[in-house]
Amino acid sequence: MSELTNLTDRLAHLRDRKGSSPVITGNESKPTPPRKTRKKLPERRFATDYFMFFVYALLAVAVFTQFVLIAWLDVL
Repeated sequence: MSELTNLTDRLAHLRDRKGSSPVITGNESKPTPPRKTRKKLPERRFATDYFMFFVYALLAVAVFTQFVLIAWLDVL
């Protein structure tokens, strides 16, 4: 086989080959329809997030402390 010099020659050679790809020859088959028996996956549960527990605890302590400070300053 002689050396193919450019892309056009290479494409023409691939098109002329016997048993080549249907995409290259232009004989594309119809795409297969998606399967109708697709299973629905169950929802994935989130992992326990200990950082969020820490953040909520810190928020609760901050809110409680502010109410205590407001009440204490109101009494004085």
